[in-house]
Amino acid sequence: MPDVAPDDDIQPAAAVSSREPVEPVEPLEPLERGEPAEADGAAEAAGPLTRAGRRAMQAAAARSGTGPSTIAPTHPSVILATVALGLLVVVSAASGQPQTGLALAFVGVVLAWGWPVLLGAPSPSLTALVIGIGAVAIAGTAALTRTEPFLRWVPVAVAVSVIAGFFHQLLRRDGRPRLTHGAATTISGLALAAAGAPLAVLPAYRLGSHYVLAAGAALGLAALVEVTGRWPGWHRWMLAVVVVAGVAGAVGVSAAVDGIPVLAAVILGALVAAVSHALRRVLASLPGADALQARMATGSASVLVVGVVVYLLTRLYAG
Repeated sequence: MPDVAPDDDIQPAAAVSSREPVEPVEPLEPLERGEPAEADGAAEAAGPLTRAGRRAMQAAAARSGTGPSTIAPTHPSVILATVALGLLVVVSAASGQPQTGLALAFVGVVLAWGWPVLLGAPSPSLTALVIGIGAVAIAGTAALTRTEPFLRWVPVAVAVSVIAGFFHQLLRRDGRPRLTHGAATTISGLALAAAGAPLAVLPAYRLGSHYVLAAGAALGLAALVEVTGRWPGWHRWMLAVVVVAGVAGAVGVSAAVDGIPVLAAVILGALVAAVSHALRRVLASLPGADALQARMATGSASVLVVGVVVYLLTRLYAG
């Protein structure tokens, strides 16, 4: 029988048995998004912190107003942008329909300048260009239509602008990453521009400029009182404070001018204040909200989003 050469890789049984057994390492439990990488000293002393325990800690911190879930106060630049752009629309509405359309086109351009930055869209420059051109077209069709129905060409302008936004996504040369995100950014910006378009036709109606003035007062006061959100614990009552301020502004205008019923002023002030405040709160939580362009876009969006509300209440009460 031929001799078999010993294999160098084969070790004696005694050597194998002398090795210490290797204990399996348990995988670490992944942390949830937004959770700290290390627990505090008390939690470490009490033992390993479970997910349920971390959720309870976050909920307690949110209730006390010190945790990451606390609503951030509105930045002063957002408040100034909202007040300034709202004042521009109010003054333009007192001048006439073409002037209001020009003011809304400017507000739409400001929105287009910062909206892709706020939402972190891919290809932000071309996205801003599409939104800006679309906003000017939407405001122009509303302002230049001088007979009823004044808004008949606005859907056409919106449709053409949306199609242009899709063509922009198709013609991108960067491999089109985050295609849905880019298209959603364009469409949402155009939707805000379309929401503000009815403001351009209100000067053509009887008392339409008065309702724009009341809405502007409600919008401005609602934005200004958000400064109080920097006081500890005050953010819990911010919506109620904003609504009261909006109602006070609209009712004050109804008392100073003729033709606006008190009930209409109350409804207008409450809705304008609540809708604009809610939009600012939602946009403030986005990752790009700290940029200057994004803050200007938030202010312009606060003005445009209330356009439909003002238009409907004007037609309901003023005819």
